[in-house]
Amino acid sequence: MTKADVALIIICLLAALILALCLFNGQKAGKILQISYDGEIIMTMDLTEVVGDHLKRDAESAERGVYYLITYEMSHENSRAIPVRYEERPDIPEDVSYNLVYISSEEVQMEAADCRDQICVHHRPITGGKESIICLPHRLVVEIIGEEQDGRMDGMVK
Repeated sequence: MTKADVALIIICLLAALILALCLFNGQKAGKILQISYDGEIIMTMDLTEVVGDHLKRDAESAERGVYYLITYEMSHENSRAIPVRYEERPDIPEDVSYNLVYISSEEVQMEAADCRDQICVHHRPITGGKESIICLPHRLVVEIIGEEQDGRMDGMVK
C-alpha cells in the first residue's frame, strides 16, 4: 500500500463519518401522529399533549400509553374506520376487522390486527418524524409526520 492508498482510505472514512452525522442529526423527533384509512385522515394527535396529559394524571403507575382500537364498517356504498380510545389494552373483538395501535410518548406500534400477513404487527415501533407503519389489507397508515403542521404542503402529486 502506498501513501496515496492510505490517504484515499482515510478520506473515504471521514466522508462516511460526516455523512452519518448529517443523517442522524438531521432527523427531527416527530410529535404529530396521523392515522389514515384508504387515503383519508381519520385521526391526528399531538403526541406530547394527548399522551403526556394521560401520563401526568397517572403518575403513580409506570409510564404507559393509550390504545386505539380501529374497527372497520363495510357496506355496499362505502367503508369507514372507527377509532376508539382505551386507557388499558382492550379485549380483541371477534368477527370484526380491526387494528390495535399502542401510543406512548416514546413510540407508536401496531399491537394486533386480524390481517393474514401480520406484517404491520411485526413492524418495529416508530419513534421519529417521517416514519410509518402500514397495514395493506386494511388500507391503514399510521405515521409520525413531524414537529408541527403549519398548513403548507410539502409537495403535490398529480
